[in-house]
Amino acid sequence: MLGRYQLQQDLRKWKIDHETVGFDEAQKIGILYDATDESDFEFVKNYIKRIRSDYKKDMLAMGFVDKKQLPKNQFPQYGMDFFTRKNLNFKMIPTDPIVHNFIKERFDILINLNTARSFPLQYIAALSHARFRVGRYDKRNVASYDMMINLKGDPGIKTMIEETEVFLRKLK
Repeated sequence: MLGRYQLQQDLRKWKIDHETVGFDEAQKIGILYDATDESDFEFVKNYIKRIRSDYKKDMLAMGFVDKKQLPKNQFPQYGMDFFTRKNLNFKMIPTDPIVHNFIKERFDILINLNTARSFPLQYIAALSHARFRVGRYDKRNVASYDMMINLKGDPGIKTMIEETEVFLRKLK
């Protein structure tokens, strides 16, 4: 796949210092997720609201909608942006300036909640300027994360959030 080759080339150019950051220490958290399914979108939206209100964390989310256009019920809101297939080049690499700004954001923690191994979300996670990057274990993406969570089968986004939060809370 041309996108994977391009990612390897881009990774050689990026030199970002990473460090371990626990949930309690983090002030700014980025979330990547597949927003194609409306229920996943709603779950992430409610999770972000809860973390903002209960823990006073600055949360930003970038959702990928695997369609040409956003559904009518999904629209950018405070701290929740989207990109679609229309925003990808022929290598499946995001080209939207909003995505590039998200990549450059210096999050304390970036969490990729994608359980389906979407390449556009993987690309963003790999090049993120975040201090600490967390995602699901996949041997092809070891260089993309500072911590990987090995989940069996095909867990839903709820399980991914719960397991990620458990591990992040254990880090000091």
